[in-house]
Amino acid sequence: MAIRFLVWPVGLALALAAPTPLQAAPTCLANGKSFNVGETACLTVAGGSHLARCDMVLNNTSWTRIKDECPGDAPKPHPTSTSTPTPGPAPTEPTEN
Repeated sequence: MAIRFLVWPVGLALALAAPTPLQAAPTCLANGKSFNVGETACLTVAGGSHLARCDMVLNNTSWTRIKDECPGDAPKPHPTSTSTPTPGPAPTEPTEN
């Protein structure tokens, strides 16, 4: 009985002294990078881009849309068909300049 009273406090002290794992800071992932809560990133989803902020929603990180376009995005020109001239026949004799 006396051994129990000696072993129990030692076991408790060792359990409390054991290193506890640190909790990682919550981050959002986008474009292969991690972003802290509050940081913004330009996300490309379904062929379109928009500016979003990393937020906490119900104890989970989530992206919240801020703007429909990203800063620095220029409107993309519409492709137009242009004709390129076909090369003519190569000169057979040298010309003087």
